[in-house]
Amino acid sequence: MKYFVDFLTYSRIILTPLIIYLIYINNYIAAALVFAYCSFSDVADGRLARKHNLVSEKGNYLDPLADKILMIGTLSILAYQGIILLWAYGIIIGRDILITMYRNYLIGKKKPLVTSQYGKWKTVFQHVMIIVILLNNPTQEIINLIVSFNAIYAAATGAEYVIKNGF
Repeated sequence: MKYFVDFLTYSRIILTPLIIYLIYINNYIAAALVFAYCSFSDVADGRLARKHNLVSEKGNYLDPLADKILMIGTLSILAYQGIILLWAYGIIIGRDILITMYRNYLIGKKKPLVTSQYGKWKTVFQHVMIIVILLNNPTQEIINLIVSFNAIYAAATGAEYVIKNGF
């Protein structure tokens, strides 16, 4: 089971370039399907690890890293294509980079990053946002609205993590 849980985590990293390529060639349906698999694997790997007592430091580090690689890659190609707002892209990606650096800082201090349900909801909202954009072909106004919401929510959860965990 441990190898399967690891496979789910690593598959998000490995599939990110495929998602980027599919979006680049405007094959949004295929990109959405691969991205949906990655969303499912994000939920499954954590649940399986907890259920089978396979939670590890390595997994606690790699799982959010895989999520950030997936999100940064996917949002980067959407920003490159002019589909999402650059300011919102900057906030979402900036938050992920800063939280990764913050997590590493806390690891150096032998303190784990205590997450919250708000952060988990941020991930859900972002995954839904990308799937909606890829599958539904919404108007630019709708895209701007959901991306703006996600950016503001991401910033708030980033601030909440720092407040909750301290320095």
